Amino acid sequence: LFGQMFLTSRQGFIEISEKRHFWRDLADELNGTLIVEQTISKEVESLMLHIPYKRYSVKFTESDSHPLKINCKVGVNQLFEFSISYEDSMEKLLKIFGNQDIQVGDDLFDKKYLIQGTDDDLIADLFAANELKAILLSNNVFSYNCSYDKTDHSIQLSGMVSRTVNSKSALSELFKLFYLTIDKLEILNLLK
Repeated sequence: LFGQMFLTSRQGFIEISEKRHFWRDLADELNGTLIVEQTISKEVESLMLHIPYKRYSVKFTESDSHPLKINCKVGVNQLFEFSISYEDSMEKLLKIFGNQDIQVGDDLFDKKYLIQGTDDDLIADLFAANELKAILLSNNVFSYNCSYDKTDHSIQLSGMVSRTVNSKSALSELFKLFYLTIDKLEILNLLK
């Protein structure tokens, strides 16, 4: 991860054109839409993939200059937010001084990630599913968030992933993270 961040900051971009093929394959397999854009000089390319799930759309974006980001907006019936990020030495220090961290009862997961949010019990229920934790752990997801928008009572699920997603199966697994989260939010009666 550090090497990828260093490379990106030094050279400005990482060539992603080779990813186009498996992004297109996944779009075809899941009735999604792939948009490939290039700058006028054709030096920077970006990929945008929209995959429908139930009444929602999971959106993937990555470019030569930005890592993979995944978003999905869903309507909810109450305030609900969470933030999951890698737990580094600074977060460990902040926890000593009282920074809240929600535990989900999985030692490996709880040691790697800092979890914060609006409802400890709902978040623990959401991440009780071993499959969600396994996807986060195995795919270098360094940030997974759920942000509430009070104007339309919706949440934005968003994830940031390192530059190491280089196969259709890995991209498909990240889609699974989002649809399993949506399914679990539905089971917890949070969706409207």
